[in-house]
Amino acid sequence: MIRFRCPKCDAQMEVDESFADRAARCPTCGHDLRVPKTGEPATPFKGVVRPTRPGATVVKVQGESVEIVPPTDPMALIALAAVGLSVVAAVGIGVSGFWTPPWAVGMTMGALLALLGAIIAIPAYHGIRRSRGRKRGKALATAGLAGGGALFLVFLVGAIIGFFSVTLKPPCEENLKRIYLALRAYADKHEGAFPKSLEVLAAEGCLDGRDWLTCPAYRVVPGTATYILTPDINVKNPLFPDSMMIVSDGPPYQAHPDGFVRALLLGGKTTSVPVAEWPKYQETQAKQWNDIQNKIRRGVQPGARGRLGDRPAGPPPAAPAPPTAAPATGGRP
Repeated sequence: MIRFRCPKCDAQMEVDESFADRAARCPTCGHDLRVPKTGEPATPFKGVVRPTRPGATVVKVQGESVEIVPPTDPMALIALAAVGLSVVAAVGIGVSGFWTPPWAVGMTMGALLALLGAIIAIPAYHGIRRSRGRKRGKALATAGLAGGGALFLVFLVGAIIGFFSVTLKPPCEENLKRIYLALRAYADKHEGAFPKSLEVLAAEGCLDGRDWLTCPAYRVVPGTATYILTPDINVKNPLFPDSMMIVSDGPPYQAHPDGFVRALLLGGKTTSVPVAEWPKYQETQAKQWNDIQNKIRRGVQPGARGRLGDRPAGPPPAAPAPPTAAPATGGRP
């Protein structure tokens, strides 16, 4: 066995005697050297010229050593660009809210772009290896392959979870029941009066999140209020009957695929009215609401139902206006 030390880093090495006087490379520092004979010190190997620029290759041109920097494989750059674009697409679409559900659609687009980047990186990597130094970018291709594969799995799982959450989202009736409980909780704290708008329920903590204000049938960003609250309702005033509509779907009234409009009644029940009959139903509710407001203004006693609640005298507020022509199904309110 031949024992010697690297002339550059002084690392000790041991090789078989059959390697004497051959070129070798130090495993510690990568220095090119010649294996000495027994008893001789190791000397640098003069037959290899190392390039001074990163990524360069040294070639002989008419007996002279010339450094050449090979071009980067464009497919490696395209693969890495597709992987980066997948992140931009997933975040951009998710934040924009243009599609519904936004994050599920964004992650689906991100998964497709990440997969495209990983697929492009495979031939790019093998092409660089077979070029024998005429192309570079192996690290870029490797990053594109690894990053694209990892992001594809992450975005795919996120897209599946997003679409499943939309599929398993509570129906409109469940939203209305949650809103009813929130309205009763608000009324208990405000002498029986309902709020001026449904957004107040989430602001005061009566409703655990604004997503309950969005009907699942509407193609809007979750948290957008799609329900309409009937104004000036007081649950302690017995003039308001249990059949009084307090919350209903807003326009477009044809958002539900079954052709029915949902409404929440003061008694806590929900009702479904065909779209064709919805204007007439609204007119009936508006007339009933106006009659009650006129009785409150005149101080009419409810009779057997109990004592009239405290209401200020004055002209009644305007009743909810009947709907105009409903836009096409699936539009944004």
